[in-house]
Parts: sequence; structure tokens; C-alpha cells
Amino acid sequence: MKKTLCIICIITLALTMVNVMSCATFSFHATESRQVPDDFLGISPDRSPLQEKDYALLDELGVTWTRRTLRWSGVEPEPGKWNFDYWDKYVDNGKAAGKKLLITLGFDNPYLYKDRKEHRDLTEKELPFFLEYVEKTVLRYKGRVDAWEIWNEPNLHFWRGSDVHFFDLAKAAAQRIREVDPTAKIVSAAFWRTPKKFIRGMFETGAMEYVDAISFHPYALNPRGAVKLYDNLVKILDDYGFKGEIWSTEVGYPTSGVYPTRVNEKNFPGHIVKTIAGLAARGSKTVIWYELQNDNNKGQEPSKLNSEAFFGIVYPDLSYRNGAYAYRLCARYIAGSEYVPAQNIPQFITALFFRSKGGNILILWSEKPLKAQLVIDGGIVPYVHSIDSSAPPLSAPDALTITHTPIFLTWEGDAAGFQLIYPLINKNQ
Repeated sequence: MKKTLCIICIITLALTMVNVMSCATFSFHATESRQVPDDFLGISPDRSPLQEKDYALLDELGVTWTRRTLRWSGVEPEPGKWNFDYWDKYVDNGKAAGKKLLITLGFDNPYLYKDRKEHRDLTEKELPFFLEYVEKTVLRYKGRVDAWEIWNEPNLHFWRGSDVHFFDLAKAAAQRIREVDPTAKIVSAAFWRTPKKFIRGMFETGAMEYVDAISFHPYALNPRGAVKLYDNLVKILDDYGFKGEIWSTEVGYPTSGVYPTRVNEKNFPGHIVKTIAGLAARGSKTVIWYELQNDNNKGQEPSKLNSEAFFGIVYPDLSYRNGAYAYRLCARYIAGSEYVPAQNIPQFITALFFRSKGGNILILWSEKPLKAQLVIDGGIVPYVHSIDSSAPPLSAPDALTITHTPIFLTWEGDAAGFQLIYPLINKNQ
């Protein structure tokens, strides 16, 4: 999502999300065990210069992937005049820092048109020039960029041409990437939410023939909506027998502005934990958070109407917002773990359980406030981690107060058996 998101798109977003929230049968729990990849978490550093101190911050946060758009107009401002200096440095620095790079290819180029403006539409006439840009870019960074994504949100305002034109572009670009680098990881266009008709068109025109993974952006009013969007996408892909990966390449929530997805600062860390854990349990290959930085430092905030200025988990001076602690916690414990469905949990409590080497992670929340006792095999007492501060973990109390804010618990050892006792028995009776 970018600053040019129009009011019409905002209204559409608000209306369509009502349908997501209306599904009374939805359950946050996934029913099958799944391995969460070690390289599960990434971030969009669009507002960061990505200097040495920035990469040190990414290491501290547990970031594996970065995602950026390499604009065609930025490397060929005039016909035949190519300049990749900025991107050479970006790739060099990223690889030196040990990061995996997802590069998005787009958009059209103003030099193609008399008005010198982007039209966000490439017809058969302009397509060969776009494919030249694709070929030169992929060939230049062959073996160094870890995955290529073809266009950003073509079902939103980033593409203004016909669907058919885009299907032709997507297929031709993926084929050209495969010709230039047969081993390349190719990710589909990043869909905004789950546009059923558009995705079906991609499959039925052969535009998905060469891709290894599906990319989408589960922007929703809340984590429940984001995870439900993942389920919707799986249903569409099942119709076509797609067995590749699903990448959530943008997801996030602004803490101010006009977007209906905004969340207040107090609930921001909880939204991060629920969304990342929920998508991990569902089987998303990656989750790339949008985004790293706010526009301004604390106390220097811009217009409250500009939602795009408030997506970051850190400030430009690299100090943490409270969301950074939640992201870091998920990176440290969920990445590389195995999701295992929790058993015998009351239906009004969400319990997401992950098992890692020598450790266990349990995330609990409930929209109905209650008290419950967590009993772990062997009498193990778990630790409770703060999701919005750097406070050290504390031993869990005998009775947990479970609310809509997730409780993040860990304990060591192979013993994974546990039960949640509710309602609590009054021992004095």
C-alpha cells in the first residue's frame, strides 16, 4: 500500500471486510501440524536507507527477508540509458548482511508516453520494453536476489489497464525470468487481499505457469480477518491444484490515519502477535511485515490523516515502537518451530501451540475475559513474556487472566503435554 491509495479504495476496503467478519463459523486454530520455516519473517524497509546500523537493527529484530520494488523508471530513466548503481549497492549490502532479498519488478516507464507519466498499463506495444528491463535486471543479479515478484497489487490502483493485459504481462515476465535464470524463485504478482476473479484469470490464462509461489497481502480490520483471507486464498488455489507456496508479502496495521485497518497503540503489539502466529499456523511460507519505520520520530508526527506514516514498528531514529517487541518475540520463538494443534481447549479460548528444539511456545487469548490454570506435564512452570516492552520474562502465576491481549508463554524441555483448566475450581468449597 502506498500514499496514493484513494478514498474509493478505502471505502471498498471497509465494505469488503464486513463480509470477512460475518463468518460465524471461523476458527483461528489450524487443524494440521505445520513446520514454520527458519526464514519465516521479513520486513518492508521502504523508508530506511539500509545502512550498517539499519542492518544491525534487522538482526536484532530477527528479520530474514527484505522486500523492495526495483522500479523500471529508476534504472532506465531514458531509453537505453541504464543505471543500476543504487541497486548494486542495495544488493551488495543486503547479501553482506546475510539477508534474503525479495525484489518486486514494476512498473511502466514514463518515457514510453508523450505525457511522460506512468499509465500503469502495458499493452502488446510496450511489453517488449518491459521484458528487456526484466531480463537486464534478473541477469544482473542472477544468483544474488533470492526471489522475484512480478508487480505489486495489480488488482488495486498499481495497475490501471485491462486484466487481460496484465495476465499477458505476468506470463511473459515469468517466462523471461525462467529463461534468464532457470533456478530463479518466481513469486506471482502480489494480490491485494484475495480477488477471486482476478486470481482465476491468472490461472486460466497460463499466467501462473512458471511461478513457484503465490504472493498476497492480507490487509484486514484485525488478525482474524487477515487469517480468514489466507483461508479464502487456499480455497481458490485448491480449485486449480496449486501445490506451491503462499507468501504473505505485506501485512500490517497503521496506528493512525483514515485507513479502516488502523489500530490503537495499545492493541498494536497484540495484533502483530496474533497475525504472525495465525499465518504461521496456517502455513504461510513467509510473512513480510509492512513496515519497518514510521515517517517521523516520536513527538514529530505528521498529519493524523496520513495512515501510511504510521505502519512502522520503529521510528526513523531506530528507537522501538511497542510493536517492535512483539515482532522480535515472534521472530525469536515462532520462526523455525512446528505448529501443533492444541487439544481440549474451550472454544472461546484461542490457543496456538508451537514446538521448537528443546522448547515450547503457547499463545493464548480470549475475547471473553476469564481466569484459567495452565497445567504442564511434569509440573513445569512456564514463563510469560512481555509483548510490548523489553521486560524480562516472569514465571507464570497459578491462574492466568486471559483477555483479548495475547499471553506469550514459553517453557523448555521436550514435554509438550498441557491442559487449560477452566472454569477454575474454588478450593475453599
